[in-house]
Amino acid sequence: MSKLKEVLRIFEKITKIPHCSGDTQELKNFIVDWCKNFGYKVQIDKAGNVLAKLNNPKLCLQSHYDMVCVGTRNIEIIEENGWLRAKNSSLGADNGIGVAIMLMFISQKRDFEFLFTNDEEIGLIGASQLDLLIESKYLLNLDSEDENIYIGCAGGVDVIVSYPKSLKKVYGTKGELIINGLPGGHSGVDIDKNIPNAIVELLKRIKNTSFLKGGERRNTIAVSAKSLEIFEGNEEFEVYDDKYLSFLKKLPHGVLEFDFKYKVPSKSINFALIDGFEVVLSARANSNEKLKEVKEYILSKTKGASVKFEGEYPAWEPEENEFSLLLREISGSSLKVIHAGLECAVLKNKFPEIKMASYGPIIENPHSIRERVKIDSIKNVLNVLEKLFERM
Repeated sequence: MSKLKEVLRIFEKITKIPHCSGDTQELKNFIVDWCKNFGYKVQIDKAGNVLAKLNNPKLCLQSHYDMVCVGTRNIEIIEENGWLRAKNSSLGADNGIGVAIMLMFISQKRDFEFLFTNDEEIGLIGASQLDLLIESKYLLNLDSEDENIYIGCAGGVDVIVSYPKSLKKVYGTKGELIINGLPGGHSGVDIDKNIPNAIVELLKRIKNTSFLKGGERRNTIAVSAKSLEIFEGNEEFEVYDDKYLSFLKKLPHGVLEFDFKYKVPSKSINFALIDGFEVVLSARANSNEKLKEVKEYILSKTKGASVKFEGEYPAWEPEENEFSLLLREISGSSLKVIHAGLECAVLKNKFPEIKMASYGPIIENPHSIRERVKIDSIKNVLNVLEKLFERM
């Protein structure tokens, strides 16, 4: 069986095992059993990270094994025009393809380290709590999505905004306003792609509102939002007052600053969730200094509300080294920065002496039901990895 077919076979197996972020135990057990079956020494820490190795590795391959679950929970893979997608759900190619590639190389008993990290999609939790020692001099993260070599990434933080209860009375008749079925997307990678945000779109249309709820996850662009509106009539209702609605409509969303060198947003905010008087924004920036600036900007826009920052993770500032330059030479790809969190940022803080880069196949629309991965691109990645192993 070719390496590509074996990776696709393993990936299909992974899709049948529950591994939504926060519910990854079953896939972790599968990975541990797989590694042990091929004679690897396996270590597991309290965060659910798994490190497998044989002898004296020089290279560590790393992927996260949780996924963002959108749509139906049963993943049905569809092959279409050279791509894999799922029927009515996210596919989990982010980062399941990376996991499948690593498991394939484990089945070949390659003398590398293999680090599988847990709960990346909900704040890089596994990497942040990693309590395992990487021995290798080089680390290749397999979680980027366009066959380029990534040497830097955004840091981020979730912003919980709580506004004091603020109501007024009106007379009318109750009805629903619903926005649903928008494309959705990744709150960092897709923030500059003009994808409509259901919450932002709904806020443009409301006037007398007694209920507001929208968004799906902190790291996705909202697909749906709903309000209960009061139209002409005689019944008395309590609704959000004008001050609160004005506050909501002025909250920032979108790209704040662009990096023209790497052709990527450098600062952004996504209006992720709303539930009554509580709002969640997800903020990103491509350096720790810029992330501090975004936090200060949010504070200036949320006066009168209580603001709490959660799940902050660092940026990985661009780093060209012999490892990334070798990858560029072998692959013919560009060195880039991604406006999303990569575990390299956290791992670099823990292991500053390790040279790191990120590389992976073409994945479109992650974190949405439109997610798909290009099959030929997986083959290209496998070929580049083989060349890398030979050179190292």
